Amino acid sequence: PSLVYQTDKKAGMTLTFEGGQGKGLFFQWDGEARFAFSPSGGVFSINVRKILSVPVVLGPGYDPRITGDPFPDNEAVGFRFMGESQLECSEMKQRILKYVRGDLNSELSATRAEIIAAGLPCEEEIIEIHASCMELGVVAASC
Repeated sequence: PSLVYQTDKKAGMTLTFEGGQGKGLFFQWDGEARFAFSPSGGVFSINVRKILSVPVVLGPGYDPRITGDPFPDNEAVGFRFMGESQLECSEMKQRILKYVRGDLNSELSATRAEIIAAGLPCEEEIIEIHASCMELGVVAASC
């Protein structure tokens, strides 16, 4: 056992999910838990790309013998947009601005109709399930 986890650094990847009706996948994006699904139950893909390089401060307890070399490729440290070309970097900047303005909500968030079409529980059903669990004395997190 070791405290060091070897990970591969990639510029991007595509996740493809084919779970069927009422199924989806949980993932973390932008520091928040997300659930992705297809309202029709069909196959869908999520493209993940490295778009930002954000420097972090390594604390006074940093020890490269434990955590490894933070600069294995001698990559310059600094905040910058990532991409294969200036055009790709510009596209990422525009997409971030759209996200900040809320212009991507319709693309990133399901409507009530889409949730129902997928056969997933909606807010009212979740409230009912929670209430039933509370009546039975079941802790909500395990319900």
